[in-house]
Amino acid sequence: MSRSYGLWGLIGLLGVVLLILPHMISRYMVFVFYVVWLNISLAQSWNFLAGYAGLISLGHAAFFGFGAYTTAMVVAHWGVPFWVAAIGGGLMAAAFSAAVALPIFRFRGIYFAIGTLVLAEALRIWMINWDFTGGAQGIHLAPGTGTSLMGFYYIMLCVAAGTTVLLVLILRTKLGMGLRAIGDNEDSAQNMGVNTFRAKLYAFLISAFIAGFIGGIHATKMASIEPYSIFSAMWTLSTVNTVIIGGTGTVLGPILGSIFVVFLSELLADYHTFHLVITGIILILVIRLIPAGIWGQIRATRFARLIRGGVTT
Repeated sequence: MSRSYGLWGLIGLLGVVLLILPHMISRYMVFVFYVVWLNISLAQSWNFLAGYAGLISLGHAAFFGFGAYTTAMVVAHWGVPFWVAAIGGGLMAAAFSAAVALPIFRFRGIYFAIGTLVLAEALRIWMINWDFTGGAQGIHLAPGTGTSLMGFYYIMLCVAAGTTVLLVLILRTKLGMGLRAIGDNEDSAQNMGVNTFRAKLYAFLISAFIAGFIGGIHATKMASIEPYSIFSAMWTLSTVNTVIIGGTGTVLGPILGSIFVVFLSELLADYHTFHLVITGIILILVIRLIPAGIWGQIRATRFARLIRGGVTT
């Protein structure tokens, strides 16, 4: 019981620190932490799909960009409040994922990954050639459409916390248990009575909604989007790297991975090529030496220490 109270006390203290943090740091650092919260949210949504259901999707940028474009168009053309438009962006991204789910789910393993990778590129080409979305020039929102940088900091912090809590709650449900079974062995899960298509579809929809919702918020924050960057494969690659480095199939892994990846990127911001090399080396070392990721290694070390001390858990 005392451990439980101590954990909640630590979480509460951390929450207070994060709430007052923007008032104690520079405007630039507020933006850096905004990016951290954004990465955590995207990483959690991808980890939910790949880390637990075993669906290695490389099309996360498609849902992120779809939500961003939907939000920007609704705000620019109809003047809808950005937070309402962002929810609509998430719903449209989920609807798009539902539309492509049936053909995509016919593939497994590497073929599923390749199939999802095509989605972002197809949407990018479509947006470039669609005049209604501004073509290659994209969409530009009127100044003051969203809120202040500090406001977006708090919004994305709430989204990151909400996404993490949602993941924890879903994993405790029948759907969560089914997804874990699918991740271990899809054929065995189906033989045990799990409706694998429905479970994967729900996971796909939830993951796409979160990515689209985040894309909508980010589009409003940037006030200007274009297809080359918003559908860039870097959104997907960065998210995948974050989860692998932090720890796939864990709740805290994407959080630690996001903090590590974002601050490493900031430290090497003036050395772009060097940054890519360093990130690649770190990724290879993690996959080779600690495949469970940062959090997996921390947890294993802790458990090993408890076992050596004669304590069972």
